[in-house]
Amino acid sequence: MTDIATAPGRPPRPDARDAGNNPLDAVGPRRDAFRAAGRHTARVRVLRRVVLAGAVLGSAAVIAFAFFNPFRIAIPGVSVDGMGLNGSKVTMQHPKLTGFRSDGRPYDLVASSAVQDAKTPSQLELHDIDAHVTMADQSVVHIVSDSGLYDSSKETMQLKSAIHLTSDKGLDAHMLSAFIAFKTGDVDTREPLTVVNGTGTVTADSMHMTDNGAHIVFEGHVHTTVLPAAAAATTTASLKGTGQ
Repeated sequence: MTDIATAPGRPPRPDARDAGNNPLDAVGPRRDAFRAAGRHTARVRVLRRVVLAGAVLGSAAVIAFAFFNPFRIAIPGVSVDGMGLNGSKVTMQHPKLTGFRSDGRPYDLVASSAVQDAKTPSQLELHDIDAHVTMADQSVVHIVSDSGLYDSSKETMQLKSAIHLTSDKGLDAHMLSAFIAFKTGDVDTREPLTVVNGTGTVTADSMHMTDNGAHIVFEGHVHTTVLPAAAAATTTASLKGTGQ
């Protein structure tokens, strides 16, 4: 009788212990490893693109900030103690502005705060203004106001309320509004004002000061009060001039 397990022509049945040596058993792990390597390569490719995009965006942001920096003051001669951002407006604490008039004489201006709109970078909205302007005769005009708008492109300032103008020559004026051209030293107001000096008091509806304060023109309901001592001195000087 022939044993079937050892019959000629029939391959022996593989032993279960030899299953791990079958080459087909390694196909699955190799396929998984290949897929994992592909996924890793894809992740590396994505990360590389992200890093490159980040570098490009970072460079663009630096360039944009350099050109469109909201904290960059576009007005020369301005220094501040601190700055903040509120929408499109830059707020400044204790701004100080210095400049020179057309004749080279200096002027300076300080305020408690200022606001600069990105849409109009040459303008500063000022609060609690204190300014000094040196005139052609070396006298200094001191200007105080609650608020005003300074335009650096024209070096002018529109004062809006509670204006007090004094000079070391004895001029003392109170105005509701005024327009000042720092380059020429001209002052213009079209609202009622009062001016006091060593000779008396003048009230009017408007005033135009030109030629560095050498000429002052009052218009509209002009009323002048001359001090008695000043009137006597003026009369005496006039008589002396006539007798010569």
